[in-house]
Amino acid sequence: MGRSSWPLMVLGLVLWSGAAAGIQPVKSLFTSLDLSQCDVLAEGRETKGRVCAGLPGYPVFVAEGHGETFLSVGPDAHKRQAARQTLRAHNTVFDKSRRGTVEWRFVVRNQQPVPYATIVRYFTEGADGGTGEVLVVTRVTDRETCHVAYVDALANADAIVLARKLADTVARRASCAADPVVQGAAGRSPM
Repeated sequence: MGRSSWPLMVLGLVLWSGAAAGIQPVKSLFTSLDLSQCDVLAEGRETKGRVCAGLPGYPVFVAEGHGETFLSVGPDAHKRQAARQTLRAHNTVFDKSRRGTVEWRFVVRNQQPVPYATIVRYFTEGADGGTGEVLVVTRVTDRETCHVAYVDALANADAIVLARKLADTVARRASCAADPVVQGAAGRSPM
């Protein structure tokens, strides 16, 4: 199965299962990041990162270096603001198996998913060696992608619930001119 067909198959399965159960339309979809399945993006002689499959029309750009990870989505994702944003603490979006996950929050228009936000778990390490997990909520439009909120996944019992609420409210109306803000309890995870 081709790398680009996998997200479509998952989307079809998720939408079909929701319709079959007679429930509200699906608002989340998960795609995996496996760098071995991504294309290297190069400009001139320098490698700038990798482009991975995401939702149709919304590829995922990932770059790592010096203990930092940069992740952006959308057309020309490597040129969007999120491609230059990361946490202050050393971080990665990849777990021990070297795979990451992007949760897409979306609406359906013309039978196609149109994302308005993503949620990605960053694994962090502070200068003192302390480790943590931070959910990064990103605003997504057809023209821009940027971080809007950070949730300390260890300090908040229902961190993913809070992150989804922020994605569905803050990310849909936030301006990319504003700095991302920490939401909920904090202090357990280096950010």
